[in-house]
Amino acid sequence: MPKALQLLLGLATASAFTGPRRGVQRPSQLIRRSSAAEPESRTTTAGRELAEALQNVNLYLIGMMGSGKTSVGELVSRQLGSYTFLDTDATLEAATKRTVADIFEKDGEAAFRELEGSIMEQVAAYVRLVVATGGGVVTRQQNWASLRQGIVVWLDPDVETLTARLSSGDEAGKRPLLQQGDVGATLSATLEKRREFYEQCDVRVSIQGEENASDTAA
Repeated sequence: MPKALQLLLGLATASAFTGPRRGVQRPSQLIRRSSAAEPESRTTTAGRELAEALQNVNLYLIGMMGSGKTSVGELVSRQLGSYTFLDTDATLEAATKRTVADIFEKDGEAAFRELEGSIMEQVAAYVRLVVATGGGVVTRQQNWASLRQGIVVWLDPDVETLTARLSSGDEAGKRPLLQQGDVGATLSATLEKRREFYEQCDVRVSIQGEENASDTAA
């Protein structure tokens, strides 16, 4: 069985999470932008086993910007078959009709975190989701009330890999925290500030070098 799914299946089977909330529908209005909103033919046997063992509990992907949460989340949701993918940043942008970068620039990080927290609270009301969160979602204690209703998976590439992924002008331009200074130094400092929060995860998936999303999800 693939490594990431095996880790999650073991955790689910061991009942190392709070029992699922039943009788709740999936958030059809929130997931319209998701390319993995409906199950596809990529569903795997291991994925179906995991989906059954999870008993509707959400999977929350946390990690630094550039760790691959969106790409991996989409692939995992397809492998599970009965789960829907949701990206909190994309959902926030759709709800506000503004980009994350614009909110950071004009309103500040604190205002963005308030909006992000509101999205997290809404998402936690639903089940059978694979949720890609923003990199800083773990820094607010309020968000852990939502995260702890599911299984929290930390995607953890090394800083060198993150720097390689985010050093292009296009990528850095999308990330408000990378607008000034050296990208590698900023990523290293940010990771150190957040590490204690990321380490509160249920499952840690270390990503080696340029491992692609398919390898991580597999």
